[in-house]
Amino acid sequence: MPQPPPTQRIAEIHGLRGLALALVVVFHLFGHGRVSGGVDVFLALTGFLVTRSLVRRVAAGELHLADHYGRTFLRLSAPTLVVLAGTAALMVAVMPRSVWGSTLREIAASAAYVLNWEMIRTQLTYGAAGPSASPLQHFWSLAVQGQFLLVWPLVVLAIWWLARRRLPQMLAVVVAVATVASFVLAWRLGAADQQVAYFHTLARFWELGVGALLALGLDRLRPPDAVRPALAWAGLAMVASSGFWLDGAALFPGPWAWWPVGGALLVVLGSGSQARWGPQRPLAMGPLRFVADISFPLYLWHWPLLIAWLSWTHTTSIGLLAALVVLPSSTVLAWLTHRYVEKPAARLDPSFAGLPRLAAAAVAMAVVAGATLAGAVEVEHRDAVAKAAAMRTAEKYAGCIGAAAMDPATEGCQAPDSLLDAQLAYEAPDGSGCWSNKERPVQFKVCTLGPTRGYSRHLLAIGDSHNNQLVPAYREIAEQRGWRIDVAGRAGCHWNARDRVGPPRSSLELCGQWKEKLAAYISTKSEIDAYVVIHSSQVAVETSGDESGGEALSRGLAEAWATRPDPAVPVIAIQDSPIFEGDTTRFARVVQPCIDQAGLAAESTCDRSRRRVVLDDGSAGATRLTPNAHHIDLTDYFCGDKTCSPVVGNLQVYQDGFHISPLFAATLAPYLGDRIAAILR
Repeated sequence: MPQPPPTQRIAEIHGLRGLALALVVVFHLFGHGRVSGGVDVFLALTGFLVTRSLVRRVAAGELHLADHYGRTFLRLSAPTLVVLAGTAALMVAVMPRSVWGSTLREIAASAAYVLNWEMIRTQLTYGAAGPSASPLQHFWSLAVQGQFLLVWPLVVLAIWWLARRRLPQMLAVVVAVATVASFVLAWRLGAADQQVAYFHTLARFWELGVGALLALGLDRLRPPDAVRPALAWAGLAMVASSGFWLDGAALFPGPWAWWPVGGALLVVLGSGSQARWGPQRPLAMGPLRFVADISFPLYLWHWPLLIAWLSWTHTTSIGLLAALVVLPSSTVLAWLTHRYVEKPAARLDPSFAGLPRLAAAAVAMAVVAGATLAGAVEVEHRDAVAKAAAMRTAEKYAGCIGAAAMDPATEGCQAPDSLLDAQLAYEAPDGSGCWSNKERPVQFKVCTLGPTRGYSRHLLAIGDSHNNQLVPAYREIAEQRGWRIDVAGRAGCHWNARDRVGPPRSSLELCGQWKEKLAAYISTKSEIDAYVVIHSSQVAVETSGDESGGEALSRGLAEAWATRPDPAVPVIAIQDSPIFEGDTTRFARVVQPCIDQAGLAAESTCDRSRRRVVLDDGSAGATRLTPNAHHIDLTDYFCGDKTCSPVVGNLQVYQDGFHISPLFAATLAPYLGDRIAAILR
């Protein structure tokens, strides 16, 4: 049976590669946070194409490492470095000063093809875009590809040196063993820590490996010409559909990644058919061919432009306007990069080859990585100096700033003559030890503040992010009073017998899992002196019958508290802090500019009605329904009789309109500690 024409097969694979990367872009812009299988397809095709080329060139004695590495990484790095430079410019122009240090580190890691490990180190998540998302998080797949392209030629050469004429057979055995091991790792690591598994090179190798295995066995796998179109169409359907019904961020690179990867393999197996009804014509159509040609720079450009747009407009989600602006802009920049950077880099004068080309690629990568890493160190140093200065100011005026300014006993004490930057003044603990957020499967994390031995009281603080925002206050209370305070929290979840309602749906099931773990944990702890609870007043739970939302919250809380092992242990419910602005976009667009312009005068010029910002969180009603439950309301340390302000006692109260700043939380410590101590007497 004659083999399919190589040029036709390559054209179809090129079209599939373009389709896969285009799907990534489309889902980022229109997929409402869903992750397509496009990157998985891209990795599988990389494994196929690179392995097939390397084996042919090694067998023919045509592989010269210096020239190969120089050509490969110069072609790959040229558009990459242009996009990294553009991202740096966007960072300075529109992104918050607070993300400059991390972004510069990510630029350096991207230039060195190690961003996936940097993201594992910093525990970033990969998913929907937002103003706080990394503008370079999509470079993780390029890092995995770069690491493969660096190591794989050495592996092929080593096996050729050992096996010579049996290179394909021996390489197939090595790849098969490594692929199975990688797949098992991906499966098990995904169950233990999905975020790490998603970025882990070894957990991703199986996707490259199956592509490599197909490259080694393709000449023996010759499906009848009559069935090739069916295989190719089935594969295209699998690739195109994966993002619609699979949550890639939560499931890949585990077993479900076989759906897009298997689809890619079917397309390759079915490629080269001469049948009229095959997909070769659609894959070769002008628009798709154009997308395929610019797919790599399009993939690189679209995400930093999207994050820059969200930062510039202070929006938290992608709307139609964002997509209509980012997609054409990305396409134009991608075409320019392809035309004037990518193509010239691939067609350099043959005289510029070997070591010179390799040296040029290495120097360019090293200069960008070194310069941006040095920039990150400088930015972080300046931040540290500013934080130290602000902290000294805060210590100098301790007892007069923040919540203390609302205490009648401090009237007349000296305060600074300017607005203190609350973001810089307190290095808040990251809460990673006591904070369950987006990890899958759900982990129940507890951190301990204060002494672990010899403490006089042992408290367990439970709640959502509004519990975590009080960690600075809990820490000061624990250290000053000799108490041990354990903190357990879950994003968007709190101790309530009723299920939470509202988006996102995926977090509802995870919240239920966390509450099951919470109940199991509480059942094993007999030495707790009090449960401290707080949650966001913006949350809603399921209602029953003609219950109001507030009644459902109160009854759900009371039902949950009733399950504590010893009713003699008190529950201390803290009223949620006022919600000055429940939408981060409006806070950034309306409130923050008011503060920036007014300074200390913001206490009066940017205030709002107390009735508007103090919401019922159900905690007061729950304490009335529960024996030995107590309610603490600190609202008077935020608000006057009629109004509440985003600036209190020379401090900005809020980070985003509904979470308070770390330093302001710390100023609540004396008053919260006194209230709790009075209950525990």
